[in-house]
Amino acid sequence: MSLVYQEKKRVACYESDSTEKMLPTTAMNYFQEASTNQGNELGLGGNYLKANNLAWFLVKYAIRFNTYPRYQDEVNVTTRATGMEKFCATRRFTIEDPTGVVQVVADTQWLLINRESEKMARIDEHPEFEAYECFEKGEPIFKKIAKINRIDLEKSFSVRFLDIDFNKHVNHVKYLAWAIEVLPLEVVKTKVLSEAKIVYKAQCFYGDQIRALGERREENHYRIDIVNQDDTILCQLELILA
Repeated sequence: MSLVYQEKKRVACYESDSTEKMLPTTAMNYFQEASTNQGNELGLGGNYLKANNLAWFLVKYAIRFNTYPRYQDEVNVTTRATGMEKFCATRRFTIEDPTGVVQVVADTQWLLINRESEKMARIDEHPEFEAYECFEKGEPIFKKIAKINRIDLEKSFSVRFLDIDFNKHVNHVKYLAWAIEVLPLEVVKTKVLSEAKIVYKAQCFYGDQIRALGERREENHYRIDIVNQDDTILCQLELILA
């Protein structure tokens, strides 16, 4: 099995909702930090990527919430590479309680990109990535998300400076926040996110005007597209609530 990285967290008040449950976006922030820290620990983090004109672009994200940690709970965050082949890598994340029970699990898919050419780069041309001790091809996370048939819900947002990350585009966690925001208030007050599938299709930048367009497929099942001012689809999401 590939090298496992883990770190302990304690859920803060600003990472929780009005009922003291951890926010869904908090889990994704924990996961991003864990993968970044593992890369830095192995010498494959931001400095290495910048020196080699490389970047990891997130393309798919599947996350499942079994239970939600609560404010001041101590949790263990883990991550490991699960597959590396040609241009594509997969990675798994978990949040576990102190007894080892998995509360949140996520699988992600990434493409290695050459920043200069903006084309995909082969992972095997950079043997340094063997430090992750991942020699598997990895399994597909999911094939695709079905198209929206109609628009039942809609909400508009302006991209703020605080939405932008190291790569000078909107951080991937923001799209889930926008998708949840478009749901009816009575839904988000009485339900919790159980599963989310996310496909990232295009980048979004400071000053963009975006819309979250939602379709209610059935009870507790929503499809949401995030589009920009040119109606370009930036992100597709499928949300299951419980």
